[in-house]
Amino acid sequence: MPSNSEPHRVLYYTLDGNTRRANEILSEHGAGGRIQLVGLAHEPFRSPTRRELEGCEAVIGEFMPVIGEAVDAFADAGVRLVASMSIGLNHMDVERLASRGVLVSNCPGYCAKDVATHAMALMLDLMRKVTFANRDVLGGGWDPKVGHPVHRPDGQTLGLVFFGRIAREVAPVARALGMRVVVWAPTKSAEELAEAGCEKAETLDELLRQSDVVSLHCPLIEETRDLIGKHELEVMKPSAYLVNTARGECVDEAALLVALDESVASCGRHGIRAAALDTLAHEARERNERLIHHPRCVVTPHSAYDSLEAADALRQMSLQAVCKLLLEGRRPTWCVS
Repeated sequence: MPSNSEPHRVLYYTLDGNTRRANEILSEHGAGGRIQLVGLAHEPFRSPTRRELEGCEAVIGEFMPVIGEAVDAFADAGVRLVASMSIGLNHMDVERLASRGVLVSNCPGYCAKDVATHAMALMLDLMRKVTFANRDVLGGGWDPKVGHPVHRPDGQTLGLVFFGRIAREVAPVARALGMRVVVWAPTKSAEELAEAGCEKAETLDELLRQSDVVSLHCPLIEETRDLIGKHELEVMKPSAYLVNTARGECVDEAALLVALDESVASCGRHGIRAAALDTLAHEARERNERLIHHPRCVVTPHSAYDSLEAADALRQMSLQAVCKLLLEGRRPTWCVS
């Protein structure tokens, strides 16, 4: 730990390593000069080396896994806090870090509005065939009725899987479009959902059977891994759309490919009509190229979270966690350890 006259050294481990805005935030909160940010750019999904961690009491990390040997590297370097610029922490061994005396914080809700907007954009893209029609035009066609028939959102049913911050932002937008919103969220009561203008489905199958669009908003936990698989896709309407802005591993990609292929082969009588995915199961490597290039699938590069406002919220929340621990000696507000 530095003396009273020395600033606390914090590794700012982001994709661009630029500390300009982060230092502005520190100054705005009276922490300028008390925290020394060491900016370091890195490739996604790479952990800092032991040498890069030397002398750092905390690390603010973007797309930074801390698992396996990296846990010991952080602890051995004297890192007291890992402030992850994310909501999910599947890339962090939180328990093992805690056992080595390293706290972990995250940034819940920082991009809820952005992901909700992206989910609705993907839904409308599928329903209006925006990407599919554009592909036809790029291929030399000019057919306004290319592909599947179009229905207005008004009167359609949107099924939300789980009901956290993001789904709560989706619901009023869908209702403004005239959609009925049904939710499967085991921990939410019918009364709580009714207050948000939604109906409760008692089971996932119940939600899948009645939804024209199914949108996933669940965390990746053991119970939600491959949550949408062969059975669930068979339960869905053959005219239904699947939207996933949650984790890629929540969908069985092999089963989804079968359902999409069945729709094409049967002219829409079997399978599901189309899917829009912002996440894939293996994004860092071995991405599912068949899904990416499938004629009934739209894929975006895990970009639902992205906006200038969300990026600033990430910096604010991560820096607040660091300042709370290092300058005030208190547990960070969003500490998950």
